[in-house]
Amino acid sequence: MKPFRYMSLVCMVLIVLFKTAAAAPAEGTQPLYIYLKADFSDHINLDMTEERLRRILPMVERYRTAHPDTAITATFLFSGAVSDALLERNKQTHILDFVQDFVHRGVIEAGYDGSAEPTYAKRPLVELRKAHTAEERWQARADTAEKFLTEARDPLTGAPETGKDGGLKRMQEVFGEAVYIAGTTLYGADPMVKTIPEVGTDTETVQQLRRYNSKAIMAGLTDGSLLETVRYRTWAGAFSKEMSPVPAAPPELYWQDNLLRFSESTGTENRMLRASAGAEALKTALAKIDRSRIRLVQVDLGSDRDYLIPKFSHGEYYPPVRYAYNHPDRPKLPAEALRPATDVDKAYANADAALKWLTEELLRSDSAVHFVSTARLKAMVEPATDFSVPVKALRAATQQMLVAWGDKPAPPKFLPVEDHYLSRAEMFQAMADALAVLDHSRKLPKSVRVVPVVAPIEVVRGQMGSGEVSASSVAHACATFAARLHDQTGTPVPHNVIPTQVTIAGIDVTPAQFLRLMTEALVAPSPKTKLQIKKMDMFSGLDELYYKTRVIRDMGGLWTRKPAVLASAASPHGEAGQ
Repeated sequence: MKPFRYMSLVCMVLIVLFKTAAAAPAEGTQPLYIYLKADFSDHINLDMTEERLRRILPMVERYRTAHPDTAITATFLFSGAVSDALLERNKQTHILDFVQDFVHRGVIEAGYDGSAEPTYAKRPLVELRKAHTAEERWQARADTAEKFLTEARDPLTGAPETGKDGGLKRMQEVFGEAVYIAGTTLYGADPMVKTIPEVGTDTETVQQLRRYNSKAIMAGLTDGSLLETVRYRTWAGAFSKEMSPVPAAPPELYWQDNLLRFSESTGTENRMLRASAGAEALKTALAKIDRSRIRLVQVDLGSDRDYLIPKFSHGEYYPPVRYAYNHPDRPKLPAEALRPATDVDKAYANADAALKWLTEELLRSDSAVHFVSTARLKAMVEPATDFSVPVKALRAATQQMLVAWGDKPAPPKFLPVEDHYLSRAEMFQAMADALAVLDHSRKLPKSVRVVPVVAPIEVVRGQMGSGEVSASSVAHACATFAARLHDQTGTPVPHNVIPTQVTIAGIDVTPAQFLRLMTEALVAPSPKTKLQIKKMDMFSGLDELYYKTRVIRDMGGLWTRKPAVLASAASPHGEAGQ
């Protein structure tokens, strides 16, 4: 080989090696997924809404076409009111045809955001003054959720409009099944007739939601919290960390009510990023992300804030529909609320530069960084339920959990069993199944099926019963209700709900007390083993109850929370969540 050709070959090899090394993530660095998102909730200032759509969509497609290997896809959220307004406006501007073309070609996925549906002051409210039982409170919330998800309302006053569909139902009639759902928080009326958000759990809404959509990912912790305080940020960071016990479980994801939740924010370290802030801002923010876990970062495209002066982009005048609802006689934004066109153009130029940096630099320099669509994200996550676990593994995990549990009254938040996590509600169901078989056949089954269950609809805290019972009596009590936990028949109050109390050998105990008894009975050396009924709390501590406005008796949904594990990553190993 001639010297020149030899040196050229060596140089080519070195260049390839250099590029490969540059693209490889650092050792121990986990994947980082970029989730592009845009929200369209302004059905009043439609010129601005339409312009945003016409500028953002071609931008996303341009980078998708130029870099097909990145699989860049964005999720666009529409309210029911916006969906209806775009359909009506389509006669003049063909804006709906324009958007749907991008949906059909896979450039974007369509989701729902109901947070700005007409209106903030007049919307279906949860009325609990006449609800005296847990079942009545459930029904009140379920009825309100049904109205919120399906009821058409006047675009300005929020008055119900008969004969028309609204909310999620209307959005899906226009765009098809939503892949992501946000903004479904119900509001209740307090004694002063003020509206307050029902924050903490939303089990009744989820049950109604499944009538119209059972596949969507749902919003988790929001970046703009309804209870925004410094303490909230601290709590959100701690909660997200708990939901990430292993690198394969991103802090941004968790299961609740057997529904995958995707948080915009995990406290202060990872918050929603705005593409209009530019490439350097994204670069700085992403460099601070802890990559010891798989991470998901949401990037907002073309926010309506890019059009608004500071006074109208935050606080009492934001979002723009708030101004409209408060000024129904002149609902459109005044000219003085809008930034100069040159500022808006600069914001889009920054967003373009941000997408260019992400696709042409970051993804090329770090092979562990990817774009992720909603559909792909859901496909990557291990299912929450409908899997079997060996009873031998369940017993071993339970024994380890009991050692960590000790005599503390606070129950574990979840239990790792082989490749899965079980929430408290799923622990209850799986152990009840195993012990019910033991009661019938005098031996434990080889495996049990983990199925969707609903958390207790009423929380009873503290000591209900006391005394001593046998392991066999625990198994016999399980046999009285275990089959019902598999009954997913749709009723006003589901059949597969964890009982509010359990009777064992004539003694009434709370679900938490009975869960403790089941764990001990499952690993007991003999059916005759005597077990002490212990004082147990339903929750793991005050931190679990921090982010709420509901009364504690209606917070049973917390029993269904657990980490979400990405299928391609390692199996969970370690301690049960305490």
